[in-house]
Amino acid sequence: MSQEKEQSRYEVLAEKWLKGTITPEEAQEYAAWYNAGQDDAVEIPVSFAASEAEQENRIWNQIAARTGIPGHTATVAPSRRRRWWAAAAVTAAIVTAGYCWHHWHTKTPLSQQMATIVQDAAPGSDKAVLTLSNGRQILLDSAGNGALAQQGGVRIIKKEDGSILYVDEHSGALTDTLYNIMSVPKGGQYKLVLPDGSRVWLNAASSLKYPVVFSNRERSVELNGEGYFEVAASASSPFSVKVRNTQIAVLGTSFNIMGYADENGIHTTLLNGAVKVKQGTTEKILAPGQQAVVNNENGHISVGETETTLATAWKDGQFRFSGNNIPMVLRQISRWYNIDIVYQGSVPQGHITGKVPRNMKLSGVIRILELSGIRCKQEAGRLLVFPSS
Repeated sequence: MSQEKEQSRYEVLAEKWLKGTITPEEAQEYAAWYNAGQDDAVEIPVSFAASEAEQENRIWNQIAARTGIPGHTATVAPSRRRRWWAAAAVTAAIVTAGYCWHHWHTKTPLSQQMATIVQDAAPGSDKAVLTLSNGRQILLDSAGNGALAQQGGVRIIKKEDGSILYVDEHSGALTDTLYNIMSVPKGGQYKLVLPDGSRVWLNAASSLKYPVVFSNRERSVELNGEGYFEVAASASSPFSVKVRNTQIAVLGTSFNIMGYADENGIHTTLLNGAVKVKQGTTEKILAPGQQAVVNNENGHISVGETETTLATAWKDGQFRFSGNNIPMVLRQISRWYNIDIVYQGSVPQGHITGKVPRNMKLSGVIRILELSGIRCKQEAGRLLVFPSS
């Protein structure tokens, strides 16, 4: 088996464990792989423990308390490479422990030993509401494929992949500018192709207002929430995105804007091309691989290098974190799973690094959070978060 296929195999097993669907045979295979001393070690978040050994000891002690397995002392070779992949933290160690407990105490399938989660929240899906200029609303997730409406000589079409396409069939300039609004609720995401051919992906709890036909002089849209843009080039008609009092001006480029009102600022991340971020009289021009953050309180614009995949991971079906504080991580979870975060006391402190597939049910994410030291409980559309012990 090639290294790439082997990695993919164990990522699948890791996800099965998180979903509670792993079989005893698969758990044994995973445990054997992890204990074989392979070079590709599962990375353990440094925010949870000072070292890999301390982290593994803590995990094993937690499992011991729940299952009766004797305590564990770990020894980790310092030369092993550190990685994080889809299981997000310490999955192999936990699967190993789970298999050992199963092997020593029972013949019941491991999946039946997982805690039963009541009303487990499903991950988000493609859903949105399109509001036409006349106020008519179309539920896009339930609408059939084909023509949805026609406005000002422009046909609005739902394609087979679910995305929305605008086809300009009018001749001459429109006498009035007609606007549409695409609104994506919590627990949703959606893709559309604007009248100029630019493509936009909207994340959960986001909306985009745009004209059904752009003028020859400018192309301007308004964003609330988060969106990824691939803008069609047109030197004669600059493209701009307005997020509250901030404006991002572009020609032809790919970039992500995260501008939720409950975050600390408006984050613009450039993948290629060039954009200009303007706040009041202050302007900053970004190069590929840079991110601008407009502070919500004072309007200050800070620019720095960034790993662009962190900003666009949501579009590709992942959560990706790199030292994100716990409340920010929980806000992302809240939007995608359409749940409310309720703190039961003080807000947990610390930071999280790693990646998790967005198609995982909430119970799997809760397991990862708990293994990272975040105590939480799912309850009737809410995620209760308890103070760190």
